[in-house]
Amino acid sequence: MSEHTTLRMEGILKEFPGVVANDHVNLSVERGEIHGLLGENGAGKSTLMKILYGLYSQDDGDIYLDGERLDLESPQDAIDAGIGMVHQHFMLIPRLTVAENVVLGEREPATAFRSDAEDSWLPAAVRNNSLVQSLAGQFSLGLDVPEQRIQDLADQYGFDIDVSAKIWELDVGQQQRVEILKALYRDVDLLILDEPTAVLTPTEAERLFDSLERLTDEGLSIIFITHKLTEVDAIVDRVTVLREGENVGTAEVSSVSRADLAEMMVGREVLFEIDRDAVDLGEPVLRARGVEATDNRDIEALSGIDLTVRQGEIVGIAGVSGNGQKELAEVLAGIRDVTAGELVVNGEDITGAKPKTFVDSGVSFVPEDRLQYGCAEDLSVMHNATMKDFRDGRFGDRPFLDYGELRKYAETLVEEFDVRGVSDVTETNAGDLSGGNLQKLILAREIYRDPDLLIANQPTRGVDVGAIEFIRETLLEQRKAGTGIILLSEDLDEIFDLSDRILVVYEGEFVYETTPAEADRERIGLEMTGGGGDDAGETASSPPQSVATQESES
Repeated sequence: MSEHTTLRMEGILKEFPGVVANDHVNLSVERGEIHGLLGENGAGKSTLMKILYGLYSQDDGDIYLDGERLDLESPQDAIDAGIGMVHQHFMLIPRLTVAENVVLGEREPATAFRSDAEDSWLPAAVRNNSLVQSLAGQFSLGLDVPEQRIQDLADQYGFDIDVSAKIWELDVGQQQRVEILKALYRDVDLLILDEPTAVLTPTEAERLFDSLERLTDEGLSIIFITHKLTEVDAIVDRVTVLREGENVGTAEVSSVSRADLAEMMVGREVLFEIDRDAVDLGEPVLRARGVEATDNRDIEALSGIDLTVRQGEIVGIAGVSGNGQKELAEVLAGIRDVTAGELVVNGEDITGAKPKTFVDSGVSFVPEDRLQYGCAEDLSVMHNATMKDFRDGRFGDRPFLDYGELRKYAETLVEEFDVRGVSDVTETNAGDLSGGNLQKLILAREIYRDPDLLIANQPTRGVDVGAIEFIRETLLEQRKAGTGIILLSEDLDEIFDLSDRILVVYEGEFVYETTPAEADRERIGLEMTGGGGDDAGETASSPPQSVATQESES
């Protein structure tokens, strides 16, 4: 690593048709610091970092590293300059080992193909052939994997990874550390982390923070892109806030409050306190009894699930990722089959029915992975906004649909749910939207159908503070309107703020049930990791008295 790692981005301008993504932005990062980059979805953070990583070229402005001006025309140029990036969506090959993923893309030809390799199994005439050398350099033929060197590097920073393991065998937190390891192997001086905790549990996030502190102790500089103000307090030294493509300020984290940062991000005061008024619960909209289901590998994921949700009730489901939440949400939405048990919605048994039956019965679903399961990213905002409703006759008789009505409906959703970045609902694709705006579009589509039951799986994951405020207020409005809501979230604060009842899921079973007023956070944390024990109090099979009374009255 160089002795002085200092980044300066000066006057960076980047324009797209109809949009100024970065408006003469300045950014300075010092050696050995963790520099936070904050902003709403669509504020220009990702664009600025893609310019720094060579994925985009700026229209104006300059980039300096250690005082040297850089011309970055590709990610390889950035890597050669000492800049690495870990993207929010990992770029790993599941069937390769950790070590193989780390060296993948290296331009040095493997030993067997090097012209100076005395122990190669290839004849010298083949090794010296210019075409063979070119192919070896481009495609890493005969991939050499220095496993011990990579293992030593992982151990040095406390990554707790077996580099001979296949990627598919690792949990999400370990996979992220592999991505960081790829950058460290290339000896970077500056590391960009894009929403690094978006898919991590709180425990995994703490481990990541420990690793990052080790890296900065070694002199590495880190740009930490996040929406979570708690993370800024926990790990960041200085922070820069972008809003609508402009730098609105840089500050020492110790000198600003969360409220200050939130106001800088959205341009107005943000309410952190949520008013959750009491609501009279109505009839049950969902009864699940003895539900069991398997995951994609045909391994049991849910066992003995009993759940009742009433009109005007938010049931929060807490748990560490991978304990059956995804499968539970999909079963209740009708897109995963049950292997046992029954599902009753609004008094009708729809166990084993097609997804359309669930939709027609008043079930709406906001999935965990909005890109893969929540939208068709290559279709327009209009198509995504209307994909569940074009059959119901409002937009004409199939196969002849009223294009104007479809457009008007989509424009209404975009306006009422403040979906930004849409120049034209027929031309802007869902995949063109930032994460928070895509989430608002999906929420708009599901809520505008006036559902009886709304299943929201990680609804605020990876979205900015303004979008979080909007989504939470929207869920409470639906609760007030009488919708029964199942909220699956790994954010305990969110569970406590929004829920009327809290269930903890562990290894596919409900192991504990309580209410926010009666809840013990430490107890919930223990139950989430299987450490609650049989004598720790009430469980999901013996709910609090208030809940039990509601059950008996039904």
